[in-house]
Amino acid sequence: MKARRLPGTDAARISLPSEVDTVRVAQALGAALPAPVPHPRRRLLVLDIDGVLIDADRSFMEAVARALNELRPSLPWSDEAYMAFKRLGGFNNDFRLAAGALALAETFGDVDLQAVIEGTRGQGFPELEARFQALEPAAQIVVQKHYADTIQLERPLVTLDELRTTGRDLAILTGRPPEELILAWRVLGFELPAVCDAAPHLRKPEPAGLLQLADAFRAEEILFVGDTIDDARCLRAAAALRPELQWRFAALGPDRERFALPGDLPTANLRDLLPMLNEELP
Repeated sequence: MKARRLPGTDAARISLPSEVDTVRVAQALGAALPAPVPHPRRRLLVLDIDGVLIDADRSFMEAVARALNELRPSLPWSDEAYMAFKRLGGFNNDFRLAAGALALAETFGDVDLQAVIEGTRGQGFPELEARFQALEPAAQIVVQKHYADTIQLERPLVTLDELRTTGRDLAILTGRPPEELILAWRVLGFELPAVCDAAPHLRKPEPAGLLQLADAFRAEEILFVGDTIDDARCLRAAAALRPELQWRFAALGPDRERFALPGDLPTANLRDLLPMLNEELP
């Protein structure tokens, strides 16, 4: 214990080593310390953009279809082939998805890629990874060219005021590159703190972006809302690395039962999810 008189007063300052000692000294002096006030838990709501905040399925499907028609006109392509890539996982980024379609066409010919993908039974094509990466830059240029037109098909699915009713901190984790994140703000009419696909280690299902947001907000509870298997894998990888935090995944969209696990929140859309979160307010 250290005691120091405060100059110019009849008071002194006492420094004590522990809270227990502080309580004892206060009692000896005939005083009582105020009850400690528990701090509210920092709760973070992290949102994917496409399929969660914005109805973007048609815009990206059309952009990829037009790009593939330009790059390989003989390749049969369909919405079903697009969704087969998404369900496989590892193709959350549509530039990579277009590159994947081109690489599979080089390997298997101009065939039904949906059947080729589903024939792997979820194993994917690890032997073609180098080719996916090699084709992605050229695919990105063409997909983005067409996306400049198809973005007109996008519509916001929720308002900022609706999100704020949850009482949580709000952030974005998206597979969009920086230039397309800017376009998303225009569609939504608002901006939030965001991590996007600006580097390979931030690309879902890698958990780095989600961990970065959790640290930035000093969050103790993190709810991530996504609509693909890569979103789910991202959350589960982050939870494995930081088990001291409370993690939860909300699986949205028509395919949600394919990747939702017990304990997740499977919901048709974000607007239906928000009332559930509002009920959890303290």
